This record gives sequence, C-alpha cells and structure tokens, in this order.
Amino acid sequence: MDVKGDGSDAHADATIEVDPTGIRRMLSGWQESRTLLLDMRSDAAFHTRRLAGAVNLPRETMSGRLHELPPRSKPLAVVLDPAPGTCEDVESWYRAQLAWFGADFKGNPWTMRGCLVGDDALFIDHAPAAGFPVAQGVVTPMRRGRLWEPSDNVARWLPKVEARMGPSSWGAGGLLLEGAGAEPSGAASDGDPGGEGDAGTEQGRPLCIDLGCGAGRDAVYAALRGWRVLALDSDAKGLARCGQLATVHGVRHRVAPVRVDLEKTAPKEVFDAVSRTPWGSLVRGCVDWDAGAGMGKQGAEMGGAGPVRAVVAVRFLQRRLARSLPTLLPTGAAVLWFHFMRGAELTAVGRPNKAKDLLEVGELARAFEAEPGWDVVVDDAVTLPDGRPVSEFVAVRDSAD
Repeated sequence: MDVKGDGSDAHADATIEVDPTGIRRMLSGWQESRTLLLDMRSDAAFHTRRLAGAVNLPRETMSGRLHELPPRSKPLAVVLDPAPGTCEDVESWYRAQLAWFGADFKGNPWTMRGCLVGDDALFIDHAPAAGFPVAQGVVTPMRRGRLWEPSDNVARWLPKVEARMGPSSWGAGGLLLEGAGAEPSGAASDGDPGGEGDAGTEQGRPLCIDLGCGAGRDAVYAALRGWRVLALDSDAKGLARCGQLATVHGVRHRVAPVRVDLEKTAPKEVFDAVSRTPWGSLVRGCVDWDAGAGMGKQGAEMGGAGPVRAVVAVRFLQRRLARSLPTLLPTGAAVLWFHFMRGAELTAVGRPNKAKDLLEVGELARAFEAEPGWDVVVDDAVTLPDGRPVSEFVAVRDSAD
C-alpha cells in the first residue's frame, strides 16, 4: 500500500509497509534504535494491546495536540488506526492520518521512520516474530509516557536545582516524587498522592511559577517531577493546552493555568495574590488574574498557595518582573531564566530583533548580585541550531542576607 503523507515528495519513509518480512525488519529497526512510537488507534484498542513503549494519541484527537509530538528532528514511527471494514476508501483513511506529519510549520515535516497498520496481525504475528514486546492493560495517565520534550535548558537545570536544594529543604514527608523524573510507582503514599491526588493533598509540595508558559510542556514536566506549578500566560488558547496536557499526564491537580498580562500587572501584585489564593482555587480551571485576585480575598483565612520556591522563564522577557524577583523570593528559592540574547538579530533568522526583546550579557546577573543572599549558579549563553544565542541563567537564594 503506497500511501504517503499529504502528497509530500519528502515523505517516502511514510509509505505504509505491508510485506510481512518488511514489517518485521521495520519493527526490529525501531527496537534497536529506540525510535519514538506514536499509536493513533483508539484508547480502548491501545489499552487492549500495544507495542511496548508506544504513546497513544488517537487520530480523532490530533487536532490541537501537535505540541504533544516530539521535536521534528527526532525520528518518529507511527502505528496507524486500522480502517474499519465498512470503509469504502481505505487509502483516504490512511492518508488523512499521515497528513498530520506533513510540512505545516515553517516547511518542516516530522522525521518519519516508517508506519504500520495497527491490526491483529501486527500484535499477534509480526511483533512476536520480530522480538518486539507487546504490552497489555490500562495505562494510567502518569504512566503513559510522552513524545514531547521540555525545553533543553529546563531539562538540564531543573534537576540540578532540585539536587542543590536537597530533600531536607522541602520539608517533612518528601515533597518531590521519590526518584524525581522517573516513572512513578503504582502505589500512592502520604508524600505522593499519585495521579488521583486532589488539590488539598498537594498543598505541601514546592511551588513553581512558569512565566509565559505557552502550551505548558515545561510546566507539566515540572509537575511530573513533583512540583506544583502556577502557569502564567496571556494567551487563553495556550493555557487551555497547558491544562489539557496536565490532564493527559495525570497532574492537573498540580498545574494551575492562570491568564495574566505580565506587562500590565505589577510583580508584587502577582506574588501577593499567590500568597493569598488557596491552591484549590487556582487549579479548578483556567482563570483570569482578576478572578484569581478575588479568590485570594475569599481564601485569605484558608491560607494561600504558599511561598514560591522556583521561577522558570523560557523565551519570555519582562524586565520589570525579572529585576523584581531578587526581592520577592524567599530563602531557598531559585530562578531559571532562558531567553534570546543580543546577537539573535544578526542571525539568518533575525528575530527577535528589538532591544526590548533581547537580553544583554550579564543583565540578569547584575540584578541578582545586587541583592544579598543570591548565588548566581550559571550566567552563560548557549547557541541554538539556528545560530541564535539564548541565555542560560540560574540563581539560588541561599540566605536572606
């Protein structure tokens, strides 16, 4: 069956393999290379049986969920939803699924490593013959795995910040997941309510603010590691995706998407409202900041979300807020800020190109070194594959003075 994605001449690898020998060779190659696997069948079919390690995104839910796919440079293999027996145009059925992986963002398609139809023969005959494990049973949200990635900077530095803070810094009971970053165990504990936890049991976990959270990959990554995350952005669509991603991974009780224009809201107002507003009020849904402030008054006697222990900003810049953080955060808090630097305007990409949107060398370090107690862990720059420089700034407040 020679069906290719969206008619793209760059998608020869998207041809559906139907020859048994070819299928088994393809499966062996995927297993050997540890290729990322996307399964587009229904939830029910996926839970019944699946290729071990595959991640489920049903074909009918793909719209609005492309941010859950891996970076386009990462090899991706796809198990397609089989055409029903009543389907009159089988080729169109598969072409519609493959069309999602065509060039729809700056002309860059995903890197396909082949696709197979997820029929009975795949799981009963071909996978066992190729030595590819077939898994069965319901996959809980926190165990579902992911194809998407957090930003490189957050993945590199958040675990280092956690290690520097140390378990004893988080309070009694162990606030981060045991073996943070690993797949959680099936049993819940007093320190970890697991995927079915509610907002009340989460109150003791350390609180992180994700500034300009976008679709929420960094926020959900932090939540999977055990943090409560207040995800702030002015874009309602991005916040909705953030909430959806948190739900998909079973950590919606740890992620609070809140709509706020950080250009118009004073930094102290943001942190004061966080200290007033109960966590349960924040996680009930994507709310506007004004509503959040109102809830803060109502919940004053109940206690607020708690002190902010980390602030993360990725490709986001609001100078007034950045310069206020050294005086707004408590002892033991950390700031991780990664944004485009001066020089990005000189690359082939050429953006951002305005001074107000670019960090200067040493700009953040000067603000934090001026306030007692802060240790600048790193103040450097990394270069993206497209040549643009990005700040790599991390600071920790070890003492109050």
